Amino acid sequence: MISIKKTLLCAGLALMLSACATSYDTEKQFWSFGKGFETVQIAPDSWQISFVGNTHTDRALARKYVMRKSAELCKQAGYRYFTFTHEQTDRDAIGQFGVGATASKDLLWGTSTMNQETSVMVEVTGLHNKPENTDSRIYDTDYILNNVDVKS
Repeated sequence: MISIKKTLLCAGLALMLSACATSYDTEKQFWSFGKGFETVQIAPDSWQISFVGNTHTDRALARKYVMRKSAELCKQAGYRYFTFTHEQTDRDAIGQFGVGATASKDLLWGTSTMNQETSVMVEVTGLHNKPENTDSRIYDTDYILNNVDVKS
C-alpha cells in the first residue's frame, strides 16, 4: 500500500511540474531533464547563452529569458550595453518513446507523447560605450533589467 502511495505521489508531483513553463532560475542539469540555462564565457567580453524550455515555454518567453540573462551578465561584468553577435531560436517536436510489458511478458514498443521544446542560443558581447554607426541592435543593460519581466 505504501508503495502505491509513493508512486501516486511521484506521478502527481511530475504532473504538477510538467504543467508549468520552465522557470527563469532553472539551470540545465540532470534533475531539470536538460531544460534551463547553460552559460559559457567565450571571451573576456562575450558569453554563449543557451536556454531550453519545456512545452509550456513559448518562443517569446524564452527570448525574454535570454535577453534578461544577457543584461545581467553584462551588468555584472561592468558593461553598460550589449549586442547579440549570433542568435538562434528553435521550436522542435520531441517524441517520448516508451517500452512496456504485458501480463504475458510480451514487450510493447511505441511513442507515448509528442512535446514541443523551445531553445534559444545567443552569443552576447558586452560594450562599455554605445557605438554610433552600427548595423546591429545595441541594448542598454539597465533598460532591459528595469523593463523585461521574466516572472511567469
